[in-house]
Amino acid sequence: MINCHVPGFSLSARLEETSQRIWVTDYQASDPALFRGFLWDLARLKGMGKIVLPVRKEDSVRIQGDGFIEEGVINGYFGGADAHFLAAFPRLKRGVSLSVARERKMLREIIEKPRNRRCQLPSGFNMRLAANKDILPMASLFRQVFRSYPTPVYDPHYLFHSMERGDLFMVVYQSRNRLAGVAAAEIQPRDGRAELTNCATLPEYRGMGLNTLLLAEIEKICLARGILCLYSLARASSYGMNLVLHRLGYVFRGTLINNCHIGGRFENMNIWVKPAKEERMFSCGVL
Repeated sequence: MINCHVPGFSLSARLEETSQRIWVTDYQASDPALFRGFLWDLARLKGMGKIVLPVRKEDSVRIQGDGFIEEGVINGYFGGADAHFLAAFPRLKRGVSLSVARERKMLREIIEKPRNRRCQLPSGFNMRLAANKDILPMASLFRQVFRSYPTPVYDPHYLFHSMERGDLFMVVYQSRNRLAGVAAAEIQPRDGRAELTNCATLPEYRGMGLNTLLLAEIEKICLARGILCLYSLARASSYGMNLVLHRLGYVFRGTLINNCHIGGRFENMNIWVKPAKEERMFSCGVL
C-alpha cells in the first residue's frame, strides 16, 4: 500500500503485482497536474503498466489529461456519489486491445436478451454462506478454475482474512460433499458498496444457473445490510458471466481495457452496476 500526503495532493493506492497496475483507493487533488505526475512517476518506478483512478464526478474533467482518460462509471461508489474511472497506460501497448470490437458485438447481443430469467437450485444441491470449513475446498476450486487471478484466492490464508474482515462468500455443494461453485462480495461498509466477484464454477456444473443463484443470494444479503452500491467487473470475453449480470438486472457502464491478469493473460473487464430500486435509472455505456 502506498500513502502519500504532500502540498497539492494526497492519495492511498494499491500496487498490484499480478495485474501490474496501480489502483488508487483514496485521493485529494488540489493540484491535478502534480497529482497526475506523481502517479506517472510511481508507475514507471514500479514497472506498472496501468493506473486505475476512480474519481468523484466533480473531479473527472479537471483530473483528466496527461494520458488519463475515462473508461466507465460506477454509480453510488463513493458513499452514494458516482465514481468516474479514469485510466492511464505507462506501457502504451497495455492501452490497446484487439478484442474490443468482438467483445462489444457479443455485449450488444447479450443486452438485447430478456432479463429476469428464473433459476432453481437443482435437486441434490445445497447453497449457503461459506464458513471456515469451506476455505480449503474454495482454494482448491479457484486453483482449478483460474490459471491466474488478480487476488490470491487460491491461498487459504487470503480467504480466511477476507472472511474475517467481512467479505461474503457463498458456496453451492452437490450432495453436501463436493463444492460445485462459489461467488463472493468484497464489501466496503464505509462507502456502502460491494463488488460481486470471485465467481467460479467447476466445468461440469456450468450451464446450471449456479452463478445466477449465488449472486442473487449475495445481493439479497448485501441489500439487507444497507449496502446499496452493488457492482461487478466481468471478463469482457465471458459470454456467460456478462449474461448472468444482465439477467440479474445489472446495467453495463463501461469497459476497463486490459485491466487485470486473469486466466493467464491481461483481459478487458466490463463494468456492471445494479440500478437503484431495480429501475434502469441511467443508460447503458456507449456500445
